[in-house]
Amino acid sequence: EQVFCVIVDGDPGGVGKASACFPAALAEIGMQEPLAADVRKWADGKHLSKLKIISGMLGLPLDQLRQRDLQKRQKVWAFASVAALVSIVVLILAVTSQITAQQRRDSGESLVTYKLGELRTMLNVRDDPEDLVRLNEWSEQDLAELVAQAGEGQQALVNLAMELRTKSNDLYFSGALTEALEKYQQSWVLLAENYRRDRSDQGAFFELGQAEFYIGQVLFYQGELESAEQAFLSYAEITRRLIILQPENADWVLEMAYALTNLGVLQKEQDANNPDRHLQLTQSALEYNQIALVLDPQNEYYQSELGPSHAFLADAQIGVCDLEGALQTREKHVALERDILKNDNENVEKIKRLAFATSGYANVNEQAGHIARAIEYNKETFQLLENILLQNPDNKNIILYNLRRENRLAILINFSGDAEAAWRKMEVLKEEWRVFYDDDALDASYGSEEFITYLLGAASVAHSRDDLEEAELYLSNALSRLSEVLQGNSVATHSEMKLMRAAFLYWEINQELVADTILALLPDFLISTGRSRGCTDAVLAVKQAIMFGDMAKANEYSDYLIGQGYRYPGFMRLCKQYSLCEGR
Repeated sequence: EQVFCVIVDGDPGGVGKASACFPAALAEIGMQEPLAADVRKWADGKHLSKLKIISGMLGLPLDQLRQRDLQKRQKVWAFASVAALVSIVVLILAVTSQITAQQRRDSGESLVTYKLGELRTMLNVRDDPEDLVRLNEWSEQDLAELVAQAGEGQQALVNLAMELRTKSNDLYFSGALTEALEKYQQSWVLLAENYRRDRSDQGAFFELGQAEFYIGQVLFYQGELESAEQAFLSYAEITRRLIILQPENADWVLEMAYALTNLGVLQKEQDANNPDRHLQLTQSALEYNQIALVLDPQNEYYQSELGPSHAFLADAQIGVCDLEGALQTREKHVALERDILKNDNENVEKIKRLAFATSGYANVNEQAGHIARAIEYNKETFQLLENILLQNPDNKNIILYNLRRENRLAILINFSGDAEAAWRKMEVLKEEWRVFYDDDALDASYGSEEFITYLLGAASVAHSRDDLEEAELYLSNALSRLSEVLQGNSVATHSEMKLMRAAFLYWEINQELVADTILALLPDFLISTGRSRGCTDAVLAVKQAIMFGDMAKANEYSDYLIGQGYRYPGFMRLCKQYSLCEGR
């Protein structure tokens, strides 16, 4: 029992064969199938193997040891990320000066090699995507029928796979998720069979990764988060291996940015109590986007993707209440989109992207307490979207986004002390919602995130005016809709936040808790210490603590928010009203 095995070569299951890696003496002492660390790169790799050996020697669970290791490595990653960004900036400056194309490619490849070193541990892939194990889940008959449907030759397999993917996309966007998933999986099977026949075809391997992404996307929206994670991890691992084969391929480097972004979004929904992991993934996604530009600095598409990468990073920074970092990232996002638009200022898509950037910057400024700047950028967002509507007045998505901006402006006006002006704006918005839903807003928008946000805003403004009857009317409507949304929905973080806001407003108006059925739907922000590191969730923790009479916790979270520079007007009112900011 004191023997620890490490595999460097051979077949772990090849007992008695020449290729076997375990010596016969192990079997003689009762170790028929010893647990072993496998240092080969497609198995555990060197780092995980080391942890497995230490785990056995110390008698500690491997997961516990990996958590300790991850915490230590996160500090290293944070420093490495800064170092990588500095290197990238230096390289981009060099690219724009006098270095040759070959030097640029060499520099980009060096950065790729540097970044790939951390990916193995970051991804924590459980199953080797090249094993194609899911093919074994198909009966030989079903597989043969699907292959026969494609026709002769490998190209026929790819053609049918792509055709099925197109049909799946149509089903997905129509909301038929179960049917879409079935066809996405059939597409994966054909691509897996194609790759099984020719392992040297990198294009086939790439398409296999794309198939994993589409499957993961549907599983995510079905709430099957663990299965979605496995699909997204396979997508990322396939991309990682393609980059190893061709580190100069900028398209595959950018693909890794997409893969890490997807994992970051999933991480936020799957484990909201680990915001550092979300931040790490989105930071790395941005860095891969930047490296793609080092490899190909004239590529306009790579340039256009930098903006969304910054937006995802800013959201992750808010997730750890890094307001200063989020402000800088959002400011950079706005600058990038302005630069892209300046030479093509009639392009509707580019105008929309700038509007989303200014909107995000306004939101972070609100949280930092820069209300004048927040109002300024909200108005700019509104004007940009109005310019789009001049060209396309029936664009429902843009109208909806503008309704959201108007709602934000009304709330900011209320915080500035003019509740009557805010209420007049809410009354106008009420009619605009009715027009938007063809005079049937109360039914057609049931469950709409945006309409629920409006209802909560209107209830809050009515409460500020001491119009408790109107406040109760809007609040009751919002609570009913939120309860409906949250019943059986495992991917509804934003609705949970809205429900907490609604529950606290109900408590403020009535000085009693909402019904038990609604309380049961609320997450416990007070014990979710990881999740509550985010600015918004920390505020909700303050409200929950006040609601349940735990003023010590309310003070603790208020201290944290004030220390992070959080100055959202609604929180500051709360902080003063309940004597949470005294002496600060």
